[in-house]
Amino acid sequence: MNAISIPNPLLPGDTIGVMAPSSYVEKDDIERSKAALEARGYKVYIHPQTYARHNQTAGTHEQRVKALHELWDRADINTIWAAGGGNRSLYLLESLDYDLFRAKPKNFVGFSDSTSLLNAICARSGLLTVHGQVFKNLYHFRHLGETLALLAHEGPPMPLENPDILNPGEACGPLVGGCLSLFQYLPGTPDCPHLEGALLFLEDSSEHLSRIDRMFAHMKRLGVFQKISGLILGEFHDLKEGTRPFGFTMPDIVLDCLDGRDIPVIMNAPFGHGSNLFPLPLGMKMILNTKTGQLSGAQSETTIIL
Repeated sequence: MNAISIPNPLLPGDTIGVMAPSSYVEKDDIERSKAALEARGYKVYIHPQTYARHNQTAGTHEQRVKALHELWDRADINTIWAAGGGNRSLYLLESLDYDLFRAKPKNFVGFSDSTSLLNAICARSGLLTVHGQVFKNLYHFRHLGETLALLAHEGPPMPLENPDILNPGEACGPLVGGCLSLFQYLPGTPDCPHLEGALLFLEDSSEHLSRIDRMFAHMKRLGVFQKISGLILGEFHDLKEGTRPFGFTMPDIVLDCLDGRDIPVIMNAPFGHGSNLFPLPLGMKMILNTKTGQLSGAQSETTIIL
């Protein structure tokens, strides 16, 4: 990822296209979020596939790929917003038209299961993507204003209250990452942006600590932590213990996998499956400085106050 293309800003009057790349969603949530965005002056087009159901998934692989391509090909649509998360977006990656995405740059927004799409589009099409709340939750999402500001290229500050600094320092690199349980499958494939010098951000929810430990160990064996220049950990929401206490903490897991590397590492940044999900521009070059307490945009005025 030597250069990143930043799509046009999303402004009131522009059209947002919605489709469901993962599990099915409820129509009432989508309609409420549509109304919330229309009240702010945006136009919203809900692709019919959004309400499809095939077992737990929002339609077949073919239906979901077709919907994404149709939205991307429309000249009137500025931004494509993932309707929800869940499961099975990984199945779409080999069928996507990355040349189309590159030729017609658009904003793509989502998180959780959409981690695979965010990274693959960034890696294969060279487009900045936005790690942010899924569409179905926007009508009750308290950080909607910050997300829309980022999409408008206004870059609002994102305060981090009392982050845990596991390792101090300063590093500069493009933001890469997302939900740990999805991201772990991407390194070593064409769907992962270059990790050399990257700032890796990770979050997850409802996982056992022992499984988190396994995921980190897997990425360590792939050489991920030897390549990155900094590590930003968000909320690991609703972590679980097994019947036998695991004993190892998140800091234990992280520091074991860094193997003594002297790179900046922070925990408890305000993004994840909990109450906080400030948007992050995946692919944008940023500077992490634990001394000044900032994650600042090297190519923009986005500043995250630690």
